[in-house]
Amino acid sequence: MDDILRDFLVETAEHIDAAGEQLVRLERDPSDAEMISSIFRLVHTIKGTCGFLGLARLARVTHAAENLIGRLRDGAPASAETVTLILSTIDRIKSILADIEEKGEEPQDDDSDLIAALASHAAAMATGLAAPPAEHAPAGEAEAKASPVVVAAPAAAVANTDNAKADAPPADKAPPAGEAHHSGDHPRPLRADTIRVAVDALESLMLLVSELVLTRNQLTEVTRSNTDEAVKGALQRLSAVATDLQDAVMRARMQPMGRIFNALPRLVRELAVELGKKIDLVVDGADTELDRQIIEQIRDPLTHMIRNCADHGLETPSERVQSGKPETGMIRVSAAHEAGQISIEVLDDGRGLDHEAIRRKAAALELATEQELAAMSPDEVARFIFMPGFSTARAVTSVSGRGVGLDVVRENIQAIGGVVAVSSRPGAGARFVIRIPLTLAIAPALIVAAGGQRFALPQAGVVEAVSVGPESEHKIEVVQGAPMLRLRNEVVPIADLHDLLGVPPVEANIDDERLVVVMRVAAATFGLIVQAVEDVQEIVVKPLGSPLAHLKVYSGQTILGDGSVVLILDSGGIAETLGLERAASYREPRGDLSIAPRQARTRVVLLRAGQGARKALPLSLITRIESVDTAAIEQTGAGYVLRHRGQLMPLLPAAEGVAPTHLSQPVLVIGYGGETMGLLVDEIIDIVEDPLDIQIAQGAPGVIGTAEFGGSVAELLDLTHFIRIARPDSASRGVNRKFKILLVDDRQFFRDMLTPVLSAAGYQVTALPGASEALALVDKGAHFDAIITDIDMPDIDGYSFARSLRAMSHYARTPILALVAQPSDKTMKAAHAAGIDAITGKFDRRTLLETLTEALGEVSLGEQGLEERFLAETAA
Repeated sequence: MDDILRDFLVETAEHIDAAGEQLVRLERDPSDAEMISSIFRLVHTIKGTCGFLGLARLARVTHAAENLIGRLRDGAPASAETVTLILSTIDRIKSILADIEEKGEEPQDDDSDLIAALASHAAAMATGLAAPPAEHAPAGEAEAKASPVVVAAPAAAVANTDNAKADAPPADKAPPAGEAHHSGDHPRPLRADTIRVAVDALESLMLLVSELVLTRNQLTEVTRSNTDEAVKGALQRLSAVATDLQDAVMRARMQPMGRIFNALPRLVRELAVELGKKIDLVVDGADTELDRQIIEQIRDPLTHMIRNCADHGLETPSERVQSGKPETGMIRVSAAHEAGQISIEVLDDGRGLDHEAIRRKAAALELATEQELAAMSPDEVARFIFMPGFSTARAVTSVSGRGVGLDVVRENIQAIGGVVAVSSRPGAGARFVIRIPLTLAIAPALIVAAGGQRFALPQAGVVEAVSVGPESEHKIEVVQGAPMLRLRNEVVPIADLHDLLGVPPVEANIDDERLVVVMRVAAATFGLIVQAVEDVQEIVVKPLGSPLAHLKVYSGQTILGDGSVVLILDSGGIAETLGLERAASYREPRGDLSIAPRQARTRVVLLRAGQGARKALPLSLITRIESVDTAAIEQTGAGYVLRHRGQLMPLLPAAEGVAPTHLSQPVLVIGYGGETMGLLVDEIIDIVEDPLDIQIAQGAPGVIGTAEFGGSVAELLDLTHFIRIARPDSASRGVNRKFKILLVDDRQFFRDMLTPVLSAAGYQVTALPGASEALALVDKGAHFDAIITDIDMPDIDGYSFARSLRAMSHYARTPILALVAQPSDKTMKAAHAAGIDAITGKFDRRTLLETLTEALGEVSLGEQGLEERFLAETAA
């Protein structure tokens, strides 16, 4: 196959899917002339290229399609039959293209039936007569009846699936999923500065980069004790280059989820026709990128879940009307980056899962006893739907009902290191969540020891690691005959890695401390007792050999920096092996909350930094905790910097006397206003949850005050102090927004914590200690675009403050956000009754910023968070 033909096949395949998606949307808005022109140009281009390449059969089919689309361009309405016939033509074109790619030449089959149907339909449209049904089209390729339209749209613009009438106003235009241009634009041409690269070349490059990462890890291990500055400097540069190269190759492998999302509108359209339902499809996050190795492997699971939602989840139009719902059901598909993973959600607004039917079926299949089923929560019961052969459908249809589908979904997702979970409320629909790693090639992992052997445990499933011993607040107890970890106010099921793997444990006294790695798989949380956590490394994932491939507890193997080969543990496989998939942690009852309400508690990271008291920082203010090789840290005149993901990140000592002297340096990474900085600390002690009762310190730089955590006093670090040192101009580097924010909180700590966060995001902040001062300022004529207030304040509480503002005509529509220690349904109802628009947790800065952005009506940029957007805009 020559290069010209290969390029033609690639480009045509890219644009033909987009054309199919546009056709489905055209059925909703037949008057969209730009969209019709775009489809016409695509078919015309394919026809012309076919003539040049001598592809006579393809030229005949596209010529007939061009004539029909030309009638649409001349003003004829696009009926459901017209769209179905053109979709059938696209299917035929794709089939011919696939044969050409496989055999290198055009297959010689007969298309006369399809061409005749296209010509007959075009002739009827030209004479102004009603187009006849596409009876000459091959079976399965054309629908004789009118079908509902399913439109893929951004979350902000949901399209209806009813047949559009000729005199209906045009619907809001939305770009095709995964495309940045308008629907009527030309298919995006190749730019002069891009080239096509064979997949094999990318795979080979990734393999070489993986080997380079292994070599870097080995050199780092070999030179740990080397004091030669020249050697350390060269290794540091090599490490930085290897990291940058790894990032560049990973970016080259990434592809947008739109590749999969583009095919969904037609899938849902066909399901709606087959099931006799009206369905809206909402697509969000089509630009979210994922490793190409993974993206094709989630196509089938995603299709299974959508078919399941359409068939089992959504009711018929008459059933929906009877239950007080709109007759058109909704399926929403979204994708977003979350903490180094991709989160894909599929939800519907249908009837929800029948938990009692699931219980009965599980009992009939002897998947659990009646007593076990009775003790399970609805979400735990729902997980049975992923078991092989499990189905509660009363009848088998061509769409579903055979019990094959969701078990395949789980198996396929687990095969790529992901997890899938489901939740549902009766009458309100179901929500499926898939979480998968960004890439299968390289991943950060804990190196844990058990029985004198080492294993790699990917960080994606790790929540935290805690020490358990006689002096620790965390205890291991036996509950109903099973070992459980008492973790703060939760009880978590645990297992010993030694027992799981069948390796002899290292001899130890009964009073010795033990280390438990707390993990989360889907909705289940459990602990794994290990001998030690020896290191944190980026590992290169290699497949298991066939003798070990059947062992669920392992997902692969890797080579560590010292050259040793270790097995990679699979958190999902461990949970399944131990029967912990349905073992969720539970919170212990705390008594009658109406009599003795529990004081609000805050999770903080306890650490050691320099001399003196222990230090603390709220966990919600920390983006992540990393263990950094000191070889990657450089000293500058202003302090230290770390080459981090292709950029230089400033590092600041958390206290006087802290320096990167450890072989593996603990760093707290802080994100603010689109930038990051790191705090150097000596040791991470623990993560604890206690009431926050601060004694404000006067004149202590870098310290807000002291508080008691875990039974001893710690100094609470002042994040504002470090942000100002790292980026002195951060508060003034806005993004051309002039929004003025009034922040009202009686606690100095919270005003000092939130003011720099809001300022770094580009807002002008006025912070006041009480509602009386705020009302006095407003009475003087001060204007603010949004108000953020605490609820629990002396004198005037947040509810009364909000009601006073709403009574003023110029603040009747101003967004008011409330801060609470722990949001609940009760506080939400009271807030809304007082005129408050939204409530957020005091330490949940990301939700606060996102809520504030939405309230002020700013434009969201898809999966980009506020911090990423700020960085992109200031760099423009």
